[in-house]
Amino acid sequence: MAMKFNESELKELAQKSKSSIFESSSEILKHASANFDINKKYDIFISHSFRDAEVIHGLKLFIEKIYSLRVYVDWIDDPELDRTQVSKYTANRLRNRMNNCKTMLVAHSESSPDSRWVPWEIGYFDSRIGKIAVMPITKGISNSEKYEGQEYLGLYSYGVRGNDKSQRTKIWIQDNPDKYVDLADWVAGKEPFERSA
Repeated sequence: MAMKFNESELKELAQKSKSSIFESSSEILKHASANFDINKKYDIFISHSFRDAEVIHGLKLFIEKIYSLRVYVDWIDDPELDRTQVSKYTANRLRNRMNNCKTMLVAHSESSPDSRWVPWEIGYFDSRIGKIAVMPITKGISNSEKYEGQEYLGLYSYGVRGNDKSQRTKIWIQDNPDKYVDLADWVAGKEPFERSA
């Protein structure tokens, strides 16, 4: 059965992580400058609301652990960026990062409609690369796929959580109700196949 990710399970993953997302600003800048590579390649760019930081950290950890894919999250990989201000510097950095990503996952939550950056990132990525899937993240159990005020999200593939044949939790990208592809295969460009979700 295909399900959406729940905020609480992703937060729990982040909390269990050995690395803390709440480092001191000097530690963040030291880490960022030591590991900075403007041309670094990523498999996935996660577009999200910064209000969901802990949830997004959990999603990043889940994808990296299960799939060993390289995931870009702006405040983790470029912590010096100021997400609260729309600036040319931040926009240029995000453009560069998106140009170096194969795919985009839009982590859609209750906070997403209030984000200044999410619609801009989707528009830019769609025009350049075009491989986008929306990953709904809910507070509880919900089967609603409506994006009130953001109906354009319905144009993209849909990410769901489900188990594979060996009962391992995976992310499946759905192009229509009957066709899915595993996240790693989607990133690699493989076509969806029929699967009972």
